[in-house]
Amino acid sequence: MNETVSLHDFFALFGSSIAASAVAAALCGYLGFFVVSRRIAFVSAALGQISGLGVALGFWAGTFFGVDPHQHMPVWLDPVVMALILTGLVSAAMSSVNRIQRTTSESAVAFAYLTAGALALLVLASPRVVNEAHEVNDLLFGNTVAVRSEHLVELIGVALLVLVSHVFLYKDLLFVSFDREMAKTLKLPVTLLDLILLVSVGISVAVATRAVGALPVFGFLVLPAGAALLVVESVPGVIALSMVGALLAAGAGFYWSFIASLPTGPMMVMCCALFWPLAGAVRLVSKRRA
Repeated sequence: MNETVSLHDFFALFGSSIAASAVAAALCGYLGFFVVSRRIAFVSAALGQISGLGVALGFWAGTFFGVDPHQHMPVWLDPVVMALILTGLVSAAMSSVNRIQRTTSESAVAFAYLTAGALALLVLASPRVVNEAHEVNDLLFGNTVAVRSEHLVELIGVALLVLVSHVFLYKDLLFVSFDREMAKTLKLPVTLLDLILLVSVGISVAVATRAVGALPVFGFLVLPAGAALLVVESVPGVIALSMVGALLAAGAGFYWSFIASLPTGPMMVMCCALFWPLAGAVRLVSKRRA
């Protein structure tokens, strides 16, 4: 049946979904370098869970006011706004964990991940949101075939905000990522830069999760950047290759999910995962030649 759809009809049906996947992939591919190099990969997984919880809470809160979550909602009840606020607050809290004695970043991430996951399940168990349970499930595992135009606009807006802000802070963020102690010696605002980076990741994860799902967002953040680090030495090269890899995975995953009638999110992640053995093979050949 898929073969009977013309290219024009395909883009008419899935144009917004393809655009959202591309923007999310490019944004996460860029941020993925910082996520992987600073070893905070599972922070992004926790933020994805928190974003899903925020959307679920938005649906749940709307039921008390008789608001249909699929129609225009007040800003203070909008699931995306709820996800942004919750993810931003948790991101800010995580940036301060190292300042608390006898508390580690790993335990804080585990607490956030498990608590958010458990609360999301409890919210979804409520009869008030039973009709939205499938939509929150799509948030967790990814289903980009029905992205609304407003979600695409929100994603583009956040992507531009994050990327433009990082243009001015790129060198400082890079310095803190590679030599934190020297950055402190040079009186750079390390805590503030940590906060900016985590909030950037948090709001990006929140809006990208709403558009394409938490599973592909986590894949875009971690897998292309990790593979790029295996084959490229320069930082700009790693970032560029990570972004290109995420974009290719998004496009290929969307295409093959359409052809094979499979879920888009898991297919995109599998395409991201293919970069690792390929990058490993390239690195092995390069070492043998050297």
